[in-house]
Amino acid sequence: MDSATTEQLKKEVMDALKRGNPAEAFDKVQKCLDDLDDTPLNIAITGESGSGKSTFINAIRGIGDEDPSSAKTGVVETTMVPTPYSHPKYKSVIFWDLPGLGSPNFKAKEYLDKVDFQHYDFFVIMASERFKENHIMLAESIQCMNKQFYFVRSKVDRDVNESRMRRPKYFNENTLLDTISQDCVNSLKTAGTIDPYVFLVSSFQPQDFDFSLLLKTFEEQLPTHKRYVYLRALPNISSEAIAMKVQALTTAVPLIALKVAIASIVPGYVQYSECSTLTSYIREYVESFGLDDNSLDDLAQRSHKSLIHLKSLVKSPFVKYEITYDLVWKELRKRNSTDFTTAKTIISWVPVLSVFAGAMSAMTCAAFLFSAMNELAEDAKTVLEVAFGCSDHTWLG
Repeated sequence: MDSATTEQLKKEVMDALKRGNPAEAFDKVQKCLDDLDDTPLNIAITGESGSGKSTFINAIRGIGDEDPSSAKTGVVETTMVPTPYSHPKYKSVIFWDLPGLGSPNFKAKEYLDKVDFQHYDFFVIMASERFKENHIMLAESIQCMNKQFYFVRSKVDRDVNESRMRRPKYFNENTLLDTISQDCVNSLKTAGTIDPYVFLVSSFQPQDFDFSLLLKTFEEQLPTHKRYVYLRALPNISSEAIAMKVQALTTAVPLIALKVAIASIVPGYVQYSECSTLTSYIREYVESFGLDDNSLDDLAQRSHKSLIHLKSLVKSPFVKYEITYDLVWKELRKRNSTDFTTAKTIISWVPVLSVFAGAMSAMTCAAFLFSAMNELAEDAKTVLEVAFGCSDHTWLG
């Protein structure tokens, strides 16, 4: 949420409270939270048949090819029309599997018209082999229409393995990757693209190569109002990705705390009480960081690690035990002595809260959410590092 939106919301909430209408103030905060959750983000994935579009979509959604909701993969073209695949937990984030370029008579303008070009926030152009004329034509057309695109060279794990086998004596992975990347960059520059974005990825090894750097670049170039839904939906493939997810979730904490504080003075809003609201958000955090039972089981299978071992690494009581009202109440009381400087992002809302007796409740909720969120993020990093050998340097791409 940008600063202008925040300031406008503060003014509207303050006006409603001063008029003695806390229910209206509550509704405004709830609408802002709903808007954050429901902001649409449409990402188009295109490229030639067999370039790995569907597998990439599954990887960026954090699921495997065999998941019931996965994008269909195969050695022949399986996508004939634009096919949407929403994030399994955050439905407003949609990845579109576009039809393969494929045809010798490919015309970029006709292709973009056919797939409803204006519908997407940005494009990912994928190739699993050398850069081809169809890629250049599509890049030129997207650029002419003032949309952002990123070129992704997929299946680089295959290239690395094949090169190692063919030339074991002279093999150098960094030299090979630099050569592939520079070829793509030069081709795009020849087509008129200034400072093209090129990333080398493996959808089967997203913790390696440029996958994390690609995700970070998406975030840096998205409009402010789109970043929250994007970051929240990031797959947990590196420590930096988890840290970025914390950054996104943190932006909503002041609103959640304000919602709780206002609800405390609105008759009949018991369902939004302190513990009830916190219980709901703690459950969401556990899922977002991939620490729920289903996510941990999937991680154990993909990493070929013991589920029991991965679970044993977790310290947070919100993962060890069922998340109930009573557990949250117990932890809230235990953590009540937390230094409120951890809730510093709520400070700007104090003038609004001071018009009623909810300021301390809001600060308590904010401190609690920050504490639980960071605790869960550390658990997620630990589990990820053991599962795939990832560490803080993984993000370097």
